[in-house]
Amino acid sequence: MNHSEHLSALTRKIDDIINSTVESTGLLADEIRQSLNVHQESRPEMLLEPGVKAAIQSYIKKTLNHHHYCSGTGFASHIESSGAVREYWLLEWWYKKDKGLKQVSLDLDQATQQRLDFRTFEWFKTPVSEGKAYIHGPYVDYICNTSLTLTAAVPVLIQGQVLGVAALDILVSRVEEELLPLCGKEKLLLTNLDGGIIFSTNPRLRIGELFKADERKPVYQNSYVLLYQL
Repeated sequence: MNHSEHLSALTRKIDDIINSTVESTGLLADEIRQSLNVHQESRPEMLLEPGVKAAIQSYIKKTLNHHHYCSGTGFASHIESSGAVREYWLLEWWYKKDKGLKQVSLDLDQATQQRLDFRTFEWFKTPVSEGKAYIHGPYVDYICNTSLTLTAAVPVLIQGQVLGVAALDILVSRVEEELLPLCGKEKLLLTNLDGGIIFSTNPRLRIGELFKADERKPVYQNSYVLLYQL
């Protein structure tokens, strides 16, 4: 392929990864919302009901099985103390392992959840505060996979109230696996909107470092990433 063909193939793949990730996360958020809407009164503590949790788990598993790029997905919520209901952190998270799906068991330990308090994490607080889809990373996910990760997140809202966040992980190594064969000998760099490096064909530019574009213009960009030619 020539230069323009490499660039065209690469941008199509970037769009496929990003768009499918945001769409799948949004669909998961919609399905969770719909499972709660069947109740006459939408209360955060409904999330603790066995039937609701089972429905959410089924949507999470479906998302994992249908999304080609993701490594894990789930739903996070914080339930405030109210009357007889005690404060509760809910993290329903599943990931792909050995050609199957496995559940992260953090939800079983409220003491651990309280120490972590994912309300302080960007992938949780940004979509909640902005009310829309957000992609966080790259960052090392020390909770679920201990790997460099991108996390897409979409708030779950009912009648204007945020009940939690649907989220989906993609490993940076998977992004590299998909993009590198399309680069040829081109010197290319993919960053988030803040300049955090997601992918690079230059070994001197490390994943997670900040790239200062200065006067350099991206050769491609969308709502979440920028692509530069070096």
